[in-house]
Order: sequence, then structure tokens, then C-alpha cells
Amino acid sequence: MKGKEKNSNPIVVDLTQDILLRTTIPLDNHAALRSGFVGYPINPRWSVSKVRAWKTGRQLRQALQEGELMIRSSDSMLVPSDKEQEGISVCQIPTQPYKWMSCAEWVKQLFITYQTV
Repeated sequence: MKGKEKNSNPIVVDLTQDILLRTTIPLDNHAALRSGFVGYPINPRWSVSKVRAWKTGRQLRQALQEGELMIRSSDSMLVPSDKEQEGISVCQIPTQPYKWMSCAEWVKQLFITYQTV
């Protein structure tokens, strides 16, 4: 790919107002990453790279709910939970479980969300 460069330097992304993440995901895909993290459905018009970012966001949320990741209290950074053993103060935020939809509900939500006038 001629004009595309891979960003090897991690940058800090706001997943939510209270949670930060250091990632190498390109800036163009940060919205999809946030959407996956907060539990929004996938956009069928997204490119493959955006879908991967969305899935990464979903995996991050699941890891946070399962206790594999924690929110570091000093800077609200999402970090692996084994950092707690190294003496870094972390706290776990309360999360709401994701409500799974049936296929029909999901399609109905897509029509409502993306309906054009």
C-alpha cells in the first residue's frame, strides 16, 4: 500500500471519558474501537480494519469484565491486572453486562439507526 504507513508508536486513546488506552491502532479506526468497547453493534459499511478495531474494543471490554484488565487509578489507563502485584494501585470500575440481541432485533435496530429520509 503506497500511501499507508503502519504506526508503530503507541498513542493514548480515550475509550470513554474515564478510561484511557495506549494502542497502535490507526487514528481512522479509533471510533470503531470505542464503539466496540461500549457495546454498540457493528456497522455493516465498515472496512476490514475498522471491524478489527471494533472486535478489539469488544475484547477489551470483555477482558475488563472478567478481571484480566484493570483501570489504573493514578491515570485511568487500562492495564493488565497482573500489574496490581507490582504495587501499582488499580481499581475496577463497575460495568454493565452487554445485552445480547436476537438477529431480528439487531436488524430492526440497524434499520432504525441507519434509516435515511
